[in-house]
Formats: sequence, structure tokens, C-alpha cells
Amino acid sequence: MKITLAIFVLAIPVQAVEPPITALAFSPDGKNVLAGSQAGVRVLSWPELKPVRTVATKLSHVHDLAFAPDGKTLAIAGGSPAERGALELIHWPDEQLLHRLDLHKDLIHSVAWSSDSKLLATASADRMVAVVNAQTGKTEMQLEGHSRAVLSVVFLPKDKQIASAGVDGTLRIWNIETGKVERELSQHTKSVTGLAVRPKTEPTMLASISDDRTIRFWQPTLGRMVRFARLASVPRALAWTPDGSKILVVCKDATLHTIDPE
Repeated sequence: MKITLAIFVLAIPVQAVEPPITALAFSPDGKNVLAGSQAGVRVLSWPELKPVRTVATKLSHVHDLAFAPDGKTLAIAGGSPAERGALELIHWPDEQLLHRLDLHKDLIHSVAWSSDSKLLATASADRMVAVVNAQTGKTEMQLEGHSRAVLSVVFLPKDKQIASAGVDGTLRIWNIETGKVERELSQHTKSVTGLAVRPKTEPTMLASISDDRTIRFWQPTLGRMVRFARLASVPRALAWTPDGSKILVVCKDATLHTIDPE
């Protein structure tokens, strides 16, 4: 007996899965949102979120996007894991490349601008913080002290200090004139993943979020924690309202919290 086997192949269209978005920034005019990922940087209309165009970048991983306060320069930060931490500075809105800089030996997780748009600070998985001259592209200094990857960095008001935080669970306040640590804050019990300076307030208030499921509020110039709130889930990102009256925190369980810092 001869048996014939028939094999049927069912062709099912497969939709390409987009890589997760790892960075967001509003354009200076508020008309677009820029989204960064392993697919590059896309410009979307706001609030429709319709694709407008892409911004040219050579970074294989984009981890942060930040516009200078004067709105003239876009910083794209990222790199290649365990190989390089790179920063691209793009003139806005014509999107001309100003500088492409290899600053670190591992990914850049965060980038921050000084209020006068002259300096940038980068936080890297290589445990370093770099301070860069935005006009020349020159590295002004490298700040060494964290024992593990640095995940977030911000300038404090008056641009004389930088705050950084990371996987070692500490916040460090650096004097960028001397390159020395002025204070180390260590009340968190797990990785500190985000920092944000409260706008329009004196004395300076700094908020931090951590994998220990807390948001903590600090007076960094005095080196003390003011208060904290415990959350039901791990916080992933934070942002102050423009007037500084509230802070928004989004968590791993897809909840968004509005918190009164007082």
C-alpha cells in the first residue's frame, strides 16, 4: 500500500513587534512628542500621536532624550550595553548633528542640562557621571564615587551642584567646581531609579524614586530627608507639575499617582 502525506502550510501574517519606548520628550514648541527606543527616535504629533518623521541617530539603544532649556539643542543619550555610552547633540529644529561623543564604557541612562544650556551631565552604567561642555563637546570632568551603575542625574538650582543616584541605593551631591562629593544620602534600601528637582521653591527640594517602593523628598543642600511616601508598586518614572505643587509618579502596576510633597 502506498501512502501519500500531504503537508499544508498556513501562511499567517506576522506583525512586527515594536521595541519598548525608553525615552520621551516634548518638543520646545509643545506640538510634538519625541519617542526613543532601539528603533531610533520618532517624532509624533501632539496630542494625536501620529507619526511625523524620524530623527537621525546612530545609537543602537536610546535611553534618554532632553532638550536644552533654550530649546536649541536636543540631547540623545544611550549607546551599546557593556561597550560604550554615547551622546548625540542635535541642533533644533533643523536637526543638524553638532556633536557625537563617546563618553563612557557602558550605556548612558540619563542626561541633564544646566539652566543656561551650556553644560550637560550624563549618568552611566560604568558607575561614572560626566560633565560636558555643550558648545565644544569637551568633557569638563568625570565624577567617580558610585559603586554600581548610575541611573539618574540632575542639576540643582544655580548649576553649582549635581545630584546623581543609582543601583547602589545612594544619592550623591557633587560640587562641579571641585568634582568632589559634598553629601551622600543613603536612606533608600534598593536601587534609586529617578530624580527630579522641584521647580520654583526655596529651599531646594529633590524627589527620588526607588525599587524599595518609596518616593523620598530631600533638602539636598542640607543633606537631610524631609519626608517619604510608600507606594503599592515599584515606581518607574516621576515628574513635577510646572508650579511644583504636586509630583506625578507612574508605577510598575500601570497606576499613576499624584502626590502632595507637603
